[in-house]
Amino acid sequence: MEKINSILNEIGLTETEAKIYLAGLQYPSLGVNELEKQTRVKRTTIYHALATLMQKGLAAKVGTEFKTRFSMTKPENIKLLLDNEIAQLKNKRRDLEEIIPLLNQKVKLPESGIRVLHYEGIEGIKLVVEEALYCKSRHWDIIAPVKNFFSEFDKQYADYYLQTREERSITARSLWEQEFIPRRSLAPSEIKKRSPRYLPEVMHGKFQSVIIIFDDKVAFISSLKELSAILIQSKEIHDTSLAMFEGLWSVSQEYGKETKKIHQ
Repeated sequence: MEKINSILNEIGLTETEAKIYLAGLQYPSLGVNELEKQTRVKRTTIYHALATLMQKGLAAKVGTEFKTRFSMTKPENIKLLLDNEIAQLKNKRRDLEEIIPLLNQKVKLPESGIRVLHYEGIEGIKLVVEEALYCKSRHWDIIAPVKNFFSEFDKQYADYYLQTREERSITARSLWEQEFIPRRSLAPSEIKKRSPRYLPEVMHGKFQSVIIIFDDKVAFISSLKELSAILIQSKEIHDTSLAMFEGLWSVSQEYGKETKKIHQ
């Protein structure tokens, strides 16, 4: 019961609303007097909680004008609260994306024209990843070792990362180590979006950080062991990094033509 109450609180029900709702689920319908006996909550508080539960679609009035009773709606309706919250967050995200270009116009770079930000910890790395996910160009040039932050960190965040990449329609040119062969073959649509190729063998096992080149920025994301990230905003450094990427790309091996050495 404690777990149920905790989850209901987390998704938006107050303690009183949760108590009223759980008590009401045990009956086809009941009145305020019965709820007062069942929950030992004051009548005025019960009326308020019922009103807010009805607004949330979790309670409904039944009976006649002279004998009002209340019935709790099916538990599946609770998911609507999360759906509404998700929709609101998406709207806020869309609104934010509209003003980000205006905010960026106000960002003043140092006189050198270079902006270097160093982040520590999981949350710091996530901030850099968000910067890349919401890039203007919606395109990355990325170099990734076999073991990297995304492959070693929490699966839930990895799923969010992949889903957001998909929703943002991020295209990429991806350079992997030879051993970085997915356990399943990539679908043609995935190959088109990620354009994977394999780095020259001389680089295998020699680096642990992910490098993402996008817009006028370069991001270095460490392994889970080091937990740090560096974001450099500089057209000159971006162009230099991109030239190095192009050099590696020109001597890389096409995906699908490698000798398969999948780790078990």
